[in-house]
Amino acid sequence: MLRVTTILASPMLANCNDHSVLKTLLTIVGARPQLMKAAAFSHAVEAQKGQLEQVLLHTGQHFSHNMSGRFQEELDLPKIDVQLEVAADPFIRMGQMMRGVSDAIEAHQPDAVVVFGDTDSTLAAAMAASRAQVPVVHIEAGLRSFDRRMPEEHNRILTDQLSDVLFCPSESSIKQLASEGIFTDNRPGLLVQAVGDLMLDTARLFGGAPVDNKADQTRKILLTLHRPSNVDDQQALRKWIEAIGKQVQDQGVQVIFPVHPRTRKGLMAEWGDAWKRALKERSIEPFEPASYLQILQWLKEVDEVWTDSGGLQKEAFFMKRPALILRDSTEWTELVASGFATLCANPDALPAAHLKLQQSQRALDYDLPLYGDGRAAQKMVNSLVRWLNR
Repeated sequence: MLRVTTILASPMLANCNDHSVLKTLLTIVGARPQLMKAAAFSHAVEAQKGQLEQVLLHTGQHFSHNMSGRFQEELDLPKIDVQLEVAADPFIRMGQMMRGVSDAIEAHQPDAVVVFGDTDSTLAAAMAASRAQVPVVHIEAGLRSFDRRMPEEHNRILTDQLSDVLFCPSESSIKQLASEGIFTDNRPGLLVQAVGDLMLDTARLFGGAPVDNKADQTRKILLTLHRPSNVDDQQALRKWIEAIGKQVQDQGVQVIFPVHPRTRKGLMAEWGDAWKRALKERSIEPFEPASYLQILQWLKEVDEVWTDSGGLQKEAFFMKRPALILRDSTEWTELVASGFATLCANPDALPAAHLKLQQSQRALDYDLPLYGDGRAAQKMVNSLVRWLNR
């Protein structure tokens, strides 16, 4: 059964000046990356006090203290106003999230629903808002991996189709939307705008400037693995661990591996209680799931990032670290096209992909503004105030 806890009621609408009325945003989060994005966005909303207020809803899609609660605390996010409790089954959960968001819309009467990225929470909230005829604001619109095997790709495409305001992280995402017939004024009130990447705002806000040269000369790699295609199949997971171990062993490389709960389950299924020892024997050092601030600190200390995460690819770029993407596709196509990252489709391709990544780094400019100038949140909020008062 769906449980909804309303922790704080939304303040009543009030006139802020002669020209505009206080507008309410229902902002949806459900996974760690969305909490990171909501941090920078919420700071910008707070700066527009008198014109905007925010009701923050957590769908419960991924909630634990390690995976979400700690992020909320360290990023100084506003308190969650509405907390949903949903089932683990993804099909049941989708309907429960839609119902929970619908109830929140009825209770708080928002002027717009704000969604981030490409999770099931994103699509569920967009569908609920669209049915209630409340405008949908999609942050990170226009991304495409062109891989329909990924549930996130379905979520991106459908959410973009339902959205009224589409904030894009790059010019290439603007072009992608235009190719799908989604562009400003193509229908009444539609706004499509390139504002830059919200994660750059967050990285600068909490991680400071990137470090060009490490103090420690030990070669280090930050590794993350959590995609179902990589970790749910025991044979696939074993092949990745074996390939990574073979690549780094006897080279004096330290591999830092914060283990996602999903990955931990696969490792235990393969190696039982000896899974940590199995990793260490392959020069891979396991850690508990890391906080966002810890990830940012590691990014300053490592030489490379090997990951199947979407967000970490960009964070590596923001911190001037090359990324080996342990997937056969990415939604952040600019990183690969510009040489800052290299795709590695399977474990057998690891040696060649790693060599390609190393060779591509010789003449790269990590100051290239692929994803804006770190002021995306401010631009979004300014545009939203104008759009909501149009």
